Amino acid sequence: MEKIPTSRQGGTLLKSQSTADVIASSLRVDISLGKLIPGAALRQEDLAERFAVSRIPVREALRRLESDGLVEVFPNRGAFVVRLTITELTEITDLRVLIEGDLILRSVPLLTPSDLSVIRTASSAARRESTSPAWAAADLAFHEALYSPSKRVRQLSLFRSLRLAIQRYEAVYRRLPEQRRRWLEDHDSIVRACSEGDARDAHRKLVDHIQSAGAFLIQCVERSTAKAR
Repeated sequence: MEKIPTSRQGGTLLKSQSTADVIASSLRVDISLGKLIPGAALRQEDLAERFAVSRIPVREALRRLESDGLVEVFPNRGAFVVRLTITELTEITDLRVLIEGDLILRSVPLLTPSDLSVIRTASSAARRESTSPAWAAADLAFHEALYSPSKRVRQLSLFRSLRLAIQRYEAVYRRLPEQRRRWLEDHDSIVRACSEGDARDAHRKLVDHIQSAGAFLIQCVERSTAKAR
């Protein structure tokens, strides 16, 4: 099986991974950080040159990303980073409200002092990373800390899947400063409600946080779509 000893960016790659694994993993990171924006073309010849491999493992990597819902592959047109419609973004926001809202209602009554410490640490980390490309991962870690005490394994998996679906949009648009203070204030208010053991208040604040973030992403997509016309 073909291996990649090094990347074009100079880093040593894990030799225990297949070439397709390495390429798929690298592209997932690029998508999640917004380096590859929704709708971006993924040309096999360019990727083969970037990773210094043939097109065979590139095609396999793209198939894996397609199965993850991150890439669309069209016959005779090529592969593109998935671009969600306004309807799909709205649906994802609605599902997040249902799933994450239920998770926090279940989680808060079970919180231990150790759990609260993890939540506060994650909130502080998100604040530190709020102006960096690591913001999306730090924000996800904060929400993970909020919900993990619920022990709802399948529901947590659904939460992660929905976040993955919109993470590339968050990476692109959450770089904008106009909403950053609001998101951090939301985090602080959610942490306070959790510290007080008030599940209903935590739920209300979380739902408002999710809905306002979803509305902001939709607004940004609408603006970019209008500019493209």
